[in-house]
Amino acid sequence: MYTIHQYREDIYKVVAFKGVRDPDSYLFRETENVQHNDRKLDNNFSRARSMVLQYALCNPWDYFFTGTLDRKKFDRYNLDTYAGKLMQFIRDKRKKYAASFQVLLVPEHHKDGAWHMHGLVFGLPETALCPFAPPAPQKLIENGFLNWPDYMEKFGFCSLAPIRDPIATAFYISKYVSKDLSQRAKELGKHLYFHSRPLKKAEKASDVYWHNQRLEDCCTHEYDFCKVGMVEGVNWMFPYQWDGVDFPCEELPSMRPIAEPLQDFDPQTIDPFWDGSFEQSTFL
Repeated sequence: MYTIHQYREDIYKVVAFKGVRDPDSYLFRETENVQHNDRKLDNNFSRARSMVLQYALCNPWDYFFTGTLDRKKFDRYNLDTYAGKLMQFIRDKRKKYAASFQVLLVPEHHKDGAWHMHGLVFGLPETALCPFAPPAPQKLIENGFLNWPDYMEKFGFCSLAPIRDPIATAFYISKYVSKDLSQRAKELGKHLYFHSRPLKKAEKASDVYWHNQRLEDCCTHEYDFCKVGMVEGVNWMFPYQWDGVDFPCEELPSMRPIAEPLQDFDPQTIDPFWDGSFEQSTFL
């Protein structure tokens, strides 16, 4: 069985299940033993990264955001306080600007253990932003980064970069949901990412109840009970639930798996803190 979800007009996710999706099936039944903590952390990590990628692909983001904390204003090591005040700040600015702008934010550690935020923003009024000028670092000026003075006054340094490659940027922001960050899940109720509401999610396009080699070829990552893959470059969906009867395979449109979404992407155009490396792990 395959389930297909639409993320954007031309991007779909294909999930090939290896067993039946019956919740009472022994294939999906947990043992009586409680899961180990590392298994829980892996599950939280995978779920959070998948949701960040989904939100990142399904919404029309304008800017890549980086925000830090001024040590004179906040405890840079207290993420809960920072995140709480930041989300309240966003709600307050919505009222001030009379604009329902949206955000998707992922925290990251500085090398010294302090926190900062990376994220995506859309709908923020241009009147709330301004270009960087000397004595700001030259790379901020040359790459067209923008300052958000209200944030800077409240919290500290920030930058917003216009998004030129929305697909690569979506995969890039998902990499910040790291296994190190997932250690927060050991504390009950800790979030691995933050977002405003409402944000669009992927929509189910179809179920396919029959083996299909072209769908199999799209599944580039394999897990215990399923195989998954992201498909780009086509605008298609199965118009109904297909059982393999009287539906020629050659009528399916061409499909191209998203194999290396960051291969030709230059993060320094949007992320002033990029250290020149990518995390080598699945983005699904």
